[in-house]
Amino acid sequence: MRKLAVILILVTGFSGAFAQKGKITSAMNYMTNGQIEKAWEAIQEAEENEKTVSYYKTYYAKGKILQTIAESGDENIKKLVEDPLPKAYESYKKAIELDEKGKAGKQVDFELTMLNNDFINLGIQKFQDKDHAGALEAFEYSLEIGKSEIFGGVVDTTIVYNAGLAAYNGKMNDKAIEYFTIAKDMGYGGSTVYQLMNRVYISKGDSANSEKIMQEGVEAFPEEDALMVELINYYLTSDQDDKAFEYLDVAKEKDPENKTYWYVEGVLYDKKGMMDEALKSYGKATELDPEYYDPFYNMGVIHFNLGVKLQEKANEIMDNAE
Repeated sequence: MRKLAVILILVTGFSGAFAQKGKITSAMNYMTNGQIEKAWEAIQEAEENEKTVSYYKTYYAKGKILQTIAESGDENIKKLVEDPLPKAYESYKKAIELDEKGKAGKQVDFELTMLNNDFINLGIQKFQDKDHAGALEAFEYSLEIGKSEIFGGVVDTTIVYNAGLAAYNGKMNDKAIEYFTIAKDMGYGGSTVYQLMNRVYISKGDSANSEKIMQEGVEAFPEEDALMVELINYYLTSDQDDKAFEYLDVAKEKDPENKTYWYVEGVLYDKKGMMDEALKSYGKATELDPEYYDPFYNMGVIHFNLGVKLQEKANEIMDNAE
């Protein structure tokens, strides 16, 4: 009789565990049949039960259901869980941790490729909605998933750059610099990434790195006028006229027909009080573009000021005939 009792207890225990694992199967079936609310309810029951709380399939199924909730176009389904995608990722990670025999790896890898796309789409949507912090978080999850073996260690430079843009627009300066630097070092973003980094450094009041990144940008993209002009303007506004002239000479040598360079040279001479030289440079700019407003205006100011000085001298003469 004792042996029979032991067998009965074992069978009862096994059937209890089997019943709870059946909850996982039920949850997956509900999900497949589009009964998402029931699927979510069933998988939560499995997660709370001691028989399946440490079973890897519980969390694999939970991740799948959470993904399905996130992808649903039904707002009532979406309301079942807040931030389902990050929770799906954590569930897949837990499935891998609990799977001692390594059975879950391939299944999870397959789901991660889909989850990665979901995070990218979420990041784009949040960026368009001007939720830049949310967009950054989504892109960062995508980058984290991208470290998985299934992606072969290849970094998606587009997502790195987008993460930088989200941080930049959200005024998260340190994060913006972090991701823009990675993009720059990987050769992504062209000259724009240097300009964006420069603006971040300026907003941080970091003039040393601002100058450094502009110099680096000019060396990397010598044909880009915008970078050169920004660097020259930096020297102009920081009273480093000699450096401004130095880079301006380089710029004019590469592109002597660039009206902006002649105009900026005129501004530099104007600033130093060298009016004849300023007028010549402004004049060259207007020769290159007769519709260029700024040099004409500055030339007018110079002539006006010269006229004021002549009038002042005339007023000092007391002899009417003279």
